Amino acid sequence: MMQERAARTRERLVRAAAEAFDEHGLGASTMQAVSRSAGVSKGALYFHFPSKEHLADAVRGACGDRFTASASRLTAAGASPIQVLMRLPGLTVEWLGEDVIVRVGLRLGREQDRRGDRGCDGPSLHRDLHDLLSRLLTSAAERREIRAGLPLRTCASLLVGFLFSLECRAAESAPREELLESITELWSILTLGMAPAAEKE
Repeated sequence: MMQERAARTRERLVRAAAEAFDEHGLGASTMQAVSRSAGVSKGALYFHFPSKEHLADAVRGACGDRFTASASRLTAAGASPIQVLMRLPGLTVEWLGEDVIVRVGLRLGREQDRRGDRGCDGPSLHRDLHDLLSRLLTSAAERREIRAGLPLRTCASLLVGFLFSLECRAAESAPREELLESITELWSILTLGMAPAAEKE
């Protein structure tokens, strides 16, 4: 029971932090405002997160969890690895409009990459997404859904960069339709280079 309560408190704090960072930015947000928004004492906040940087790490981690959980759900529903890969960018566009955790998590991840900051806990969102997409690409290659011999980690880097670019363009008020069109264009290009030889013929 206590563990469940602690987990719920942590979730409230992470969401409150994401909402604060979304509205005010990381630099201007305060720990006090986060604790007040979450309805949690400052003592409880500092018990879970010693600093604002730890909160930022938690938001990035929760964002990565969204991608991992969605990939798992799609796979469990019968989607092949390449179908999961093709679905994730569209889900990202949906999340950018509806899910503050993903919107802020990707923004913080992009800013973390620009600073070369490893965060408080080491792994970055970029690395987490790269690992997820690399695993999906490896599975797709094993199932011969993509051409043999592709540099899979390079392909994963390309796709991670594209996911971050969606957040950047959304932050600049790019219309949703424009973002979705860019996904179609991306896969039109990638299909030419990634499809098995028999399909390209």
